Amino acid sequence: MIRFVYLFVIFLFSVQAVLAQTTIRGKVQDKDSKETLPGAYVFIKSAAGDTLSNTFTDDRGRFEFSRPSANTIQISISFVGYEDLEKTIENVSGSNLGTFELVEEGSLLETYEIEGQAISGEMKGDTVSMNASSFKTRSQASAGELIRKMPGVIMQGGTVEVQGETVGRVLVDGEPFFGDDPAMALQNLPVEIIDRIEFLDQLSDQAQLTGFDDGETIKTINIITKKEKRGGKFGRMFAGYGTDDNYLVGGSVNFFSEAQRITALGLSNNINQQNFSADDLSGAFGGSDNRRGGRGRGGNPLTTRERPGITHTNAIGLNFTDKFDEGRAKITGSYFFNESQNFLNRNSSREYILPSDSLQLYDEIRNSENNSQNHRLDLRLDYDISEKHAIIWRPRVRYEKESTYSLLSAQNLFNPATPINETENTTSGNNESFQFSSDFTYRYKFDKEGRTLSAQIETRTNNSNQDSRLVSTNRDFQTGNRDSLIQNSLGQSNSLNYELELEYTEPIGEHSQLRLEYEVGNDIGNTLQEVSQREMESTRFVLDSTLTNEFENTYMQHEAGLGYSYNKDKIRIYSSLDYQVSVLDSDRLFPGFENTKRTFGNIVPRMVFVYDPNENTNIRIYYRGDTDAPSVRQLQDVIDNSNPIQISTGNPNLDQEYEHRMSTRIRKINPETNKSFFMYLGGSMTSDYLGNATYIASRDTLIQGDVLLRQGGQLNRPENLDNYWDLRSYFSFGFPLNFMQSNLNLSARAGISNRPGLINDQTNYNRNMYVGPGIGISSNLGEHLDFNLSTRGNYNIVRSSLQENLDNNYYTQSTRLDLYWNFAGGFFVSTNVNNQWYQGLGEDFDQSVWLMNADLGYRFPPTEKFELKMTVFDLLNQNTSIDRNVTDVYIEDERTQVVQQFFMLTLTYNLRSFGGTGSRSGGMAN
Repeated sequence: MIRFVYLFVIFLFSVQAVLAQTTIRGKVQDKDSKETLPGAYVFIKSAAGDTLSNTFTDDRGRFEFSRPSANTIQISISFVGYEDLEKTIENVSGSNLGTFELVEEGSLLETYEIEGQAISGEMKGDTVSMNASSFKTRSQASAGELIRKMPGVIMQGGTVEVQGETVGRVLVDGEPFFGDDPAMALQNLPVEIIDRIEFLDQLSDQAQLTGFDDGETIKTINIITKKEKRGGKFGRMFAGYGTDDNYLVGGSVNFFSEAQRITALGLSNNINQQNFSADDLSGAFGGSDNRRGGRGRGGNPLTTRERPGITHTNAIGLNFTDKFDEGRAKITGSYFFNESQNFLNRNSSREYILPSDSLQLYDEIRNSENNSQNHRLDLRLDYDISEKHAIIWRPRVRYEKESTYSLLSAQNLFNPATPINETENTTSGNNESFQFSSDFTYRYKFDKEGRTLSAQIETRTNNSNQDSRLVSTNRDFQTGNRDSLIQNSLGQSNSLNYELELEYTEPIGEHSQLRLEYEVGNDIGNTLQEVSQREMESTRFVLDSTLTNEFENTYMQHEAGLGYSYNKDKIRIYSSLDYQVSVLDSDRLFPGFENTKRTFGNIVPRMVFVYDPNENTNIRIYYRGDTDAPSVRQLQDVIDNSNPIQISTGNPNLDQEYEHRMSTRIRKINPETNKSFFMYLGGSMTSDYLGNATYIASRDTLIQGDVLLRQGGQLNRPENLDNYWDLRSYFSFGFPLNFMQSNLNLSARAGISNRPGLINDQTNYNRNMYVGPGIGISSNLGEHLDFNLSTRGNYNIVRSSLQENLDNNYYTQSTRLDLYWNFAGGFFVSTNVNNQWYQGLGEDFDQSVWLMNADLGYRFPPTEKFELKMTVFDLLNQNTSIDRNVTDVYIEDERTQVVQQFFMLTLTYNLRSFGGTGSRSGGMAN
C-alpha cells in the first residue's frame, strides 16, 4: 500500500511537470461595496492597443489568461452600469494581477447591452451564459417561463434539469435565493429584471474557502439581473375561490436593498398545491409521490415533500440575506411553517415474478389521511474575518408532528379469479420528531498563496417518538380460516452523528496543488420498539417478544487521502486516492443479546478531467468510487407485520455496498449561429448492492417461530447482492427557427439498468431498457403572443432472467402546450394542455388522458398590476394519475385519486417597484 501511494505521488508530480505553464489572473469587484462582479468583460491588449485575448469573469468575479510574451500589457474591463476601466501594467511579474475595482456610472446607460449582437449564448469553461433578450416571453412572466425556453432545460414536477443533470441551487447575482429549491426561486423572480442566465457547476463550500478544486460540484443556475433593477420591491399576491368550495390564497413579497434581501411567503389552499414553487393551479395535476425537499444533506428548508393524493395546505415562510462588516460577513436564513392534511385513495396491482414460469398477483386498495405540522429554521454565516481567517457556520433545526389513519384492503392471488388470502386492517398512529444539525468550517491561509489549513466539524442529532394501533382481519381462501389481530406499538429512535475533517493544501507549482486529508466520523443510533397484542376474548395486552426489539448501533469510519489539483488554460484535473477503514458494531439488547461486528477496508479513488478545446466547447470526465453503509432499520431483524400478508424484517449480517460512478459530458455553443449541443453519458456499478430478498410462502409458515405467514404471503428482507449496474445518456440540440421566430430543441435519452433480487432463494435480474425522444418549440414572438410546445416519449423494455419470455414492455408519452395571447387591450386568454398516453400497462391502465386548463382574464390599465381571471381546471374532466414501478421482484401499476374539474375566479396583484437603493447588490460570493 505504501509503495502504491509513493508511486501515485510520483505520478502526480510528473503530470504537473508536463502540464505546467504560466498564466496571469485577477479579480473584479465594486469599488464601494467590494462585491465581486460576475460576467464583467476583460480584454488584455498589447502596448500598441491590439487585443491579445478576452474573457469574462466567473461566478466569483475572477478571470484568468495565458501569460503574454509582452512585458507591458493593457487591461480593459467593462460591465453594465459601471465606468470602463483601463490600466497599463509594466514589467508583468508573478501570476496574480490583484483586484480591479469598478466605479458605478453617474447615470445608467440603458441602451448599452453586451448582448446587442443578438447572440443567444456563449461559454466560458464550465459556465454556459444565455442572453435573456434572445428568448421572448409574455408580460408578467416568471424566470421559470424564460428558462424553459432555453436549450437543454426540462422543468417537470418541481424538478429542473439542465443538459440531463438535476439543478440543485439557484443564485441571483451570485447570492443564494430561496435555499436549494430551484423551482421556487424561478417561480418568484420576474423575467423583466433578468439580463442573463448562467448554467454552471458551482464548487463545494470547502473548495471555495480553500481554493482547492476537489471536483465536487452542484449544478447551479445563476441569474444575472439588470443593474438598474437590482433594488426595490417585487412580488405577487393572489386570492381565488371556485366551485366545490375550492380556494387558493397566497403570495410572495421581495425586498431588495443593496446586499439586503428579504422574502415573505404565504400559501393556503385545498387544491393540492403543496409548495410555494408551483404556479397557481399546477399543483392540482396530481402525479406520483415526488420525493422533493431532500436534496443535499440538510434538504431544502422551504420545501416539503410532495405527497400523492389530495392535500390541503397552510404555509408561511421567511427568507433573508444581509451583509455586514464592510461586506466580509454574510448571513442568510429562513423560517418555514407548514400545516397539511393529506387524503390518499390509491389502487395498485403487482405481478410477482416467480421461478418455474409462474406468477403471483397482489392487489391493494389504500385510503388514508395524514395530518402534519412542521417547523424549520435554517441559518448560515459566511465570514471572511481577515485575509487569513474565514469561517462558514450552518445550524439547522427541524420539528415535525403528525398523525395518520389508514384503511387497507389487500389480496394475494394465483390469477385474477383465484384469491389466496386477504387482509383488511385499520392503522392509526402519531409521530413526533426533533432534529438539530450544525456544520462549521474554519480556514486559515498561510502567507504562501495556495497553502491553507482547514477544519470542518459536522454534528447531527435526531430524536423521534411514535405510537400506533393496528386492527386487522385476515382470511385464508384455501382453508376458509379467519383470524384477527389487535396490537399497539411504541417506538423510540435516537441518533447522533459527528464528523471531523482536517485538510491541508500545498501549492507545487504555478497551477498545481496537493491536498492531504484526514476524516473521522461516527454514527451512533439507538432504537426501541415495544409491541403488545390483545389476548383473545380479553381486553388485556401482552408484550410480544417476537415483534419487540431494542437495538444499538455504531458505525465508525476513518479516512485518509491524498489529492492533486491542476488548473491551467484549457485543462483542469483533480484526482485523489483515499483509504477508508469502517467498523460496524451492532448490539441487539432485546429479546436476547446478540453482537454483530465487522471491519471494512476500502481504497476509494476519484478523478475529474475538464478540457476546453476552444472557448465554445467544454468536455468533462468524472469518476468516483464510494461506499454506503446499511441503515439501522435495515440491520434490525425485528418483524414489521403492519400488513399481515406482506411482512418485512431486517438483516444484521449486511455489508456496506461499494459503488463505481463514471460520466462524460460535452457542451458546445456556436454564438454565430445560436446553435447549442449537449451530451451526457453516465453509468454506475455496485458490488454488495443493498437489494431485497423476497420469500413467497407456498404454505402456512411460522417466521422466527411465532409470526404466521399464510400461503401466498410475502416476507421481504434486505440482502447484499452483486451485478447491479446502470447506463444512461442524454442528448440535446437546439437552434433558432428564424422563419417562425421560434427556437427548436431536439433531445433524446436512453439507458439500461440491471437490478438483482432474490425470489425464493433464486436470483432474478430485472433488466429495464428505455429510449426517450423529445422535441420542443418555444416562441420568440414577444409579450403579446407566446407559446411553448413539447413532447417526450419513453419506451421501456423490461426483461426478467427468471422468465425471459414475459413481456412487460410499455410506452408513455407526455405532451404539453402552453399558449398565451393578449388579444385586445388588457384582455388575454391562456391555456395549457397536457396529454399523457399510456400503452402496454394492461387493459385497466392503457389510455390517453387529456388535462386542459383555460384562463380568460383582464389586466387593469394603466399599470396592469391588477389582474382578474376566470380559470377552468380540467376542462375535459379527465384528470388522473397513473404510474408504473419496476423493481427487482415485481412490476406494479398504481392509480391515485387526484383533483377533478372545477372553476375558479382569481384576483392577482403584481408588485413591481425597481431601482433606487439596489446599486450594490450585484456581487458574487467569494
